[in-house]
Amino acid sequence: MSGLLINRFTASLVAALALMLGGCTDMDLQYDGVYEGVFGEPPEPSEAKAVEMAFDRENPDRQRMGLSWMAASDYGDADEYRAAYRLFAISPDPGVRAAVAKALGNHGEVKDALLLATLLIDTDGLVRWQAADALRKIHNPAVVSVLVDRLDIDIEEDADTRAAIAMALGQYPDRVVFSRLVTALNQTEYQVVKAAHQSLVLLTGHDAGLDPRAWAAWGDTKPDLFAKRKPYAYDVYDPTPTYWDKYVTFWNNQDTSDRKPVGIE
Repeated sequence: MSGLLINRFTASLVAALALMLGGCTDMDLQYDGVYEGVFGEPPEPSEAKAVEMAFDRENPDRQRMGLSWMAASDYGDADEYRAAYRLFAISPDPGVRAAVAKALGNHGEVKDALLLATLLIDTDGLVRWQAADALRKIHNPAVVSVLVDRLDIDIEEDADTRAAIAMALGQYPDRVVFSRLVTALNQTEYQVVKAAHQSLVLLTGHDAGLDPRAWAAWGDTKPDLFAKRKPYAYDVYDPTPTYWDKYVTFWNNQDTSDRKPVGIE
């Protein structure tokens, strides 16, 4: 390693340690990415600090960060905070709207699926993906038609968003849903095909592989497609923890077990 690189690394390490051990009282002002580059995401700020940031409409970056902290927290489940998420959903800043979608997915009620459905047709791709991901976590049949429409590759250009939509549809035993998921098996992106297949298996208790023709032929013979339906639960991303994850950035450890959506029986 060259002397210049060593000096840069040392400077970053010293700066990060100063943030950890020094008298830092305003994390959002002093956190400039150095900490993350060396140690991973910093420990969660206090509830009061996160809320203060989330209500800072003059600084979208601070507001987005505050909302993201609230979305990932237990205290973010309070009724008064849910009301704030709904209010901020019309923010002109797409980063804030995306953070709102994440917060509603983690802390929203059944009726919030309707608001997420409006974010699913947002002009910003990240907002749409966050909304689709959030709709895996809230059960409301009123949003099925929007989900079905947005699974169309000619309507939604982003494959990751379509994959999340396909996973969200796995909680709705409906022949229209079945047909659209079968059609999605024709899409070229692996993540979409995998998600559509997974939802088809959940909905029917049957596995006809990745061939849409086999699924269509099987479905035509079944008057009750969903008689052997499996319970739906959304999965939480769970990377294999490393030594660094377990013992250095231990504050990031979260419960990643599968969970049932709000509103599902």
